[in-house]
Amino acid sequence: MTLFKSPVTAVIFSIVLFSFVNTLEPAHAESQRTQVVRATYRLENTRTSGTGFIIGRPGADADDALDLLLVTAAHTFQKMDGPKATIVLRDQDDSGNWTARPTDLMIRKDNKQLWRQHDTHDVAVIPLPDDVKASSIPLSVLAGADDWNSRSPDPGSLIRSVGFPHANQFKPSPAGFPLTRLGCVASFPLTPFEKHPTFLVDYNTFEGDSGGPVYTEFRDDGRRELKVIGLVHGQHFLNEHYKLVYQEGVIRKRLGMAIIVNSQAILETIEALDSAE
Repeated sequence: MTLFKSPVTAVIFSIVLFSFVNTLEPAHAESQRTQVVRATYRLENTRTSGTGFIIGRPGADADDALDLLLVTAAHTFQKMDGPKATIVLRDQDDSGNWTARPTDLMIRKDNKQLWRQHDTHDVAVIPLPDDVKASSIPLSVLAGADDWNSRSPDPGSLIRSVGFPHANQFKPSPAGFPLTRLGCVASFPLTPFEKHPTFLVDYNTFEGDSGGPVYTEFRDDGRRELKVIGLVHGQHFLNEHYKLVYQEGVIRKRLGMAIIVNSQAILETIEALDSAE
């Protein structure tokens, strides 16, 4: 018995079957966006919380181990009391389930800070101990001077921010994964770095986002290349004063503008750390 009444029907069936079989193939390799999410971690102590992301680079030894550098906003560490912070690492079991693993991180010793801080900008970098196992992104993902000079984002260029807004009150992921949010570049001009070390992005940022990575994607020869172009420093507010017959005060409003420190300040901080070591 003939299954199809016409060759056209057979062709259509073959196309549908081919499309269905393709959906059963293994998933694609992990995207750069996912890599940034996995390299971003919550930082906290009893007083405050923030966001940090980890840069991995080849170590001095011949093995495959990476030197891990934690990057965040300097004020995140400055506001923390005591010698320790907590970085919320994550573990994945054999079945694919993720769980949070809060881990102590020494940030001070004998009342001296262990992180390297930029001389003028809100950036801090601290090396992680060798026994810390965490996801990271390569140093090459940070946008340097050549990237900014040759393909600086335009006003309105889409960016994404990764972080932990209001982390003490809002925990969207029991495993400790951050949120990714969308905005666009609001400032112009963005270069040169010496005159414009920070820039504005149009999206709502909150306490707890400080230190989180901000990235954009460039298209080169038909492929996308992700570059981290800065980290979150803070947000802009508008204070409105009012006066009534029996009352007066100030209403503080958020403008929905995030202040971002240029990625070149991060690279300069890493260079200063290396020089000090």
